[in-house]
Amino acid sequence: MYILSVDFGTSSVKSAILDEKFNIVASSKVEYNFNIKDSDKIELDPDVVFEAFVQCIHKFQNYSSKVELIAFDIFSPSVLFMDENGKALYPIITHLDRRSRRQTEQILDVMGEDEFQKITGVLPFTGGVSVTTILWMKENMPDIYNNSYKIGHFNTYFYKKLTGIWAIDPVNASQMGLFETVKSQNWSKDICNTFDININKLPDIMYAGTIAGNLCKEVANLTGLREGIPVALGSNDAATAHIGADNFNPGDVLDISGSNEILTILTDKPIMNKKYYLRNAVTPGLWQIFAISTGGFAVDWFRQEFCKDMDKDEFYNKYIVEIVQNIKKTTVEFLPYLAGDRHSLEKKRGGFTGLTLDTKREDMLMSILIGMHNPIIETFDLASKFLNLNKTIKLTGGLTGGAYIQLKKMLFKGYNFKIVQDCPLIGNAKLALKALNDSL
Repeated sequence: MYILSVDFGTSSVKSAILDEKFNIVASSKVEYNFNIKDSDKIELDPDVVFEAFVQCIHKFQNYSSKVELIAFDIFSPSVLFMDENGKALYPIITHLDRRSRRQTEQILDVMGEDEFQKITGVLPFTGGVSVTTILWMKENMPDIYNNSYKIGHFNTYFYKKLTGIWAIDPVNASQMGLFETVKSQNWSKDICNTFDININKLPDIMYAGTIAGNLCKEVANLTGLREGIPVALGSNDAATAHIGADNFNPGDVLDISGSNEILTILTDKPIMNKKYYLRNAVTPGLWQIFAISTGGFAVDWFRQEFCKDMDKDEFYNKYIVEIVQNIKKTTVEFLPYLAGDRHSLEKKRGGFTGLTLDTKREDMLMSILIGMHNPIIETFDLASKFLNLNKTIKLTGGLTGGAYIQLKKMLFKGYNFKIVQDCPLIGNAKLALKALNDSL
């Protein structure tokens, strides 16, 4: 049996064919670009993303007709406003978007921090919850809002496109800021009524991995996949990565080290804090403690601006290794907010402090490597106060070479790291196959 697993990211889609033992037998990747408008508006064309998916599948000519199950994950928040046929009325508004700061203030003025967080598990961070984007659309482009039949994330759009069924999973629902994350696992009538959001525009909630529909003829013809094969409802990439890493217990930790530095910890205690996100986990009865900071984006920005005398290979495979091996105390500190701060109600920007005439670029790079970890270390320490954390941290992503592990062991003293690559792709497949077997 072959399973198609698809991992939708902010800048590319990765696809893989897995056998029923979850070995990857073929893989493909297609990149795309997001659009930046007025610095704060960061969008993706859903048609471009879907076409990238089709291109990925065309690379699997030897397997397409043999695929018997489809699974996927998405980046989120990834807000989409859709008509009754599932057509997007506006581009994907990504988690990098910062247009809705005024709507954050509106929520805080009307409902207050404590009341909102008590329902949703989080504060109304711009780019962190979708409700601020929905309120922005209501105010600034009311025709888009009024003509929307459903409002969801990209998994709602993609599942509708493949199967004709409207759905969203609890993980993505908990990222919308309209969901009773802690209490009842339903859409919040209180929040919807308070801000005049039509609750009927929100999709039905189904567990991640649910097989509610089968591949439609139109997409089968576009891709070469067989019409009628089961399609499992996808979840958020960080959430399915836990499944791929075999993290199922409270205290299990996953460090996703790539374009962003992400820490996600499983917990059975939905304890809220203003310094991290509390989200649902894929596994029922568990939540995620979630923190995110700039990571590889900042490192590559430094490479392009300050190390033009090196090629990419020398920078990553030699220069950074030497920096970490000879790491020393420096007065330079890096503020890791080059893309803003998704944990703050304030508008933050990145920067360096402690620069002197003696500062070298090595000091600045060292401060980036340390500084990009500081927000997640703070979250790690907060979680350790009420959770017995697993001493082995699972590590996945593009920044998992020996130098990075050496650095992380310095920063997370007393903990070991285990590399587990392709976690979202494998997690998707595990979820989907379990759901298929349970339905037989």
